[in-house]
Parts: sequence; structure tokens; C-alpha cells
Amino acid sequence: MKTLPSNLMFSLRWFSQGNHIDLCIDICNQLGRLFPSEPAGQIIKKHQIQGLLVRGFLEKELTQSFGISYWRIRVSDAGKKHFEEQNNA
Repeated sequence: MKTLPSNLMFSLRWFSQGNHIDLCIDICNQLGRLFPSEPAGQIIKKHQIQGLLVRGFLEKELTQSFGISYWRIRVSDAGKKHFEEQNNA
């Protein structure tokens, strides 16, 4: 399988460690804001998340907190598999 660019590989590594990002999708002052479960140590941008989502390496689930809706974005099984293959190559 084709190797990911380093910025996407960094993001996939971070997600593969069990981390997730919540993306606010409600009409409020937090709309579009990303809330990582743990500090990433580097900025993860929306286009990086999109790049991993379209490749099937991330999955999203609708969740709510205090009445505000979020997409919870986390690594998929395909993402875990790809990360392990690239790590062992």
C-alpha cells in the first residue's frame, strides 16, 4: 500500500494510540472547533482529518455532551492495520 505523507502518518499514529477528536457540529460559538482527547504535540488540521477519513483510516460517530452535538473521530480497523503495516515495513 502507498505510504502516507508524514503529516498524515503523524496524525494516524496519534489516533492509533487510542486518541480521538470531537468536532462540534452544533450551531453555537464552538461550531467547527476540534477538541482532542489528549494534546497531540503538533497541530492536527481539518484537511489532515479529511484526508484520513476519505481513505477509510478514520471513522466518526455522533455523540452529545451537555446538549451539544459532536462528531467523535477515531481510528478505524483499516487505519490500525495500515499503521501497523507501515510501522513494520
